[in-house]
Amino acid sequence: MMSTMRASSRASAPRGASAYSDPTLHLKCDRQAEEILRSFWNELADGGELPPELKGLAEGAQNGPPGIRRCLTMERIGERLRIEVTAVGKGRTQFHLWREGVPTAVPSPTGESPVPISAADGLTQREREVALLVADGLRSREVAERLGIASQTVKSHLKTIFDKLGVRNRVELARRLEQR
Repeated sequence: MMSTMRASSRASAPRGASAYSDPTLHLKCDRQAEEILRSFWNELADGGELPPELKGLAEGAQNGPPGIRRCLTMERIGERLRIEVTAVGKGRTQFHLWREGVPTAVPSPTGESPVPISAADGLTQREREVALLVADGLRSREVAERLGIASQTVKSHLKTIFDKLGVRNRVELARRLEQR
C-alpha cells in the first residue's frame, strides 16, 4: 500500500528538465532531459543533432526578439511533451521540457479489451508494451521475441517498470494493471 501511494504522488506532477543547443544546433543535456526527449525521438542523445522540430524552435528563438519564448507541444498515446525555448546568447538556445501523462486506454497485445495505463506513471512507450505483455503472463524470452529485442533488455525494462510503478514483482505488476 505504501509503495503504491509513493508512486501515485510521484506521478501526479509533470516531470521537467532543461537542455540547450549549441550554435551548431547540437543537443547538450543531462540524463533526465535525454530520457524525456527520447520518449518522442528514440535516437536523440546528448551531443546529437537536433531533430527538425527542435531545430525550427531553436532557429526561431535565435532569430526572434530577445527574451521571447517559442513553444511546442507534442502528444502521443498517454503522454504529452511541452517544450519552451528561449535564446540565451552566443547562439545557445535553452529548452525547458515537461513530460506529463494524459490518461488513456492502451489495447491489450492479446486483442482483449483495453487495459488503462497512464504515462503519468512515467513509463516510456516501450516500457508500457513490456508491462502489458508481462502482465499477460509472458516470460522475458517471449516478450523479447514478440518485440524483437534481447531478453536482457526486457529484464532491464522490468527493473525500471517496477521502480516507476512501485511494485516488487510480476504478480504485483499484473495486479496494478488490473486495478486501472
